[in-house]
Order: sequence, then C-alpha cells, then structure tokens
Amino acid sequence: MKSKISKTVIAFAMISITFTTKCTNEDEADTTSEIVIPNIVKTDSQLRDEAYRADPIYGEIKNLEDYWLAFKTIGETQYGYDFGDQEVKIFTDLTIANSDSDRDDAAGIAYGSCEEGVINIAINADYWAEYSFNRKLILMWHELGHDVLNAAHIEGERAIMNTPLPDEYDLNIFKKEEADLFNGTDLVFFDCDDPYFN
Repeated sequence: MKSKISKTVIAFAMISITFTTKCTNEDEADTTSEIVIPNIVKTDSQLRDEAYRADPIYGEIKNLEDYWLAFKTIGETQYGYDFGDQEVKIFTDLTIANSDSDRDDAAGIAYGSCEEGVINIAINADYWAEYSFNRKLILMWHELGHDVLNAAHIEGERAIMNTPLPDEYDLNIFKKEEADLFNGTDLVFFDCDDPYFN
C-alpha cells in the first residue's frame, strides 16, 4: 500500500513539474513576442494639415464645393462681403487647357472671372491628387480670388494671388495672407470692361 501511495505521489509530482515547466516556458515565450508600435514621424506638411483640419471652418471642408462655402463664410462673417447666390461649378479634370492659351499644366483655372453670380473653376486632377490639404486650400483661395474677387496675379513672396502658387504656409501665415486677399491688400483687379471678359 505504501508503494502504491508512493507511486501516486511521484506521478502527481511529475505531472505538477511538467505542468509548471510547460506554463513557465509558454509565459517566457509570450514576453518575447510583444507587439511593438513603431514611432511614426509626421512630416511638416502632415503637421500643418492637422492644424488646418483643427480650424472650425477649414475643418469642415470635405469636397470641392465646401471650399467655396468656407471662402464665402470667411468673406461674409469676417470681412463684410455679401456674395449672394452663386451658380457654383467646381470640377476636376485630367488636363486643363485654357482655350485662350497653351497652358495645359495649370493647377487650376477660373473661368467665371467678371461674371456675376457664376463660379466656374477647373482643377487639375493630377495636381489635386498630390497636394496636401494646405496646398489645396491655397489653390482654391487663389482660383476663388480670380473668380469671385476678380483679382489678377500679383508678385509677392507669399501672396495667395502669386503665380506660381506659393509653397505651403503655416496656419498663422495663411490667415495673414487670407486677410490680405479679402482686404484687397496689394491686389490688382481685372478690368471687367475689357472685351476679353465679355
């Protein structure tokens, strides 16, 4: 009987040791298979875009027409414009060629300059696909400056109406340039009586 009890105790001890060893080995394996989250470094452009998206007006922009709605909201609420009702046509195209020139590489073209109540802007789809949100906003303000404010190109290091388009702006610089645009600072306006526009 003593032998039977001894065998039972030995068998139980071996099972316990095996179980403990097996659990310990599995636990050790789990600690070496931790999930490591990589440190993602954002570009300056991505950080700028985040700042713009956090803005209560710019952050609401989801599609092409929303750019007009944001431009209209800012112009009317912050600068006293009354843009009234507008027929809005903003679209992308793979190639943009102005019928009056050989420009086929423009990022955008405003066709509605000097036409009251009409916004007609074509955006180059290839450029649009590559642009950051910040750069898209600069492009749209530039084309809306032509189409809605009848502003011509000017030369200025950071001016929105400059051509070629300025590089990306930090949000505070963009807001300053936006204020200059709406206030007409240093702008040159189209002569809407010119036969070109009629």
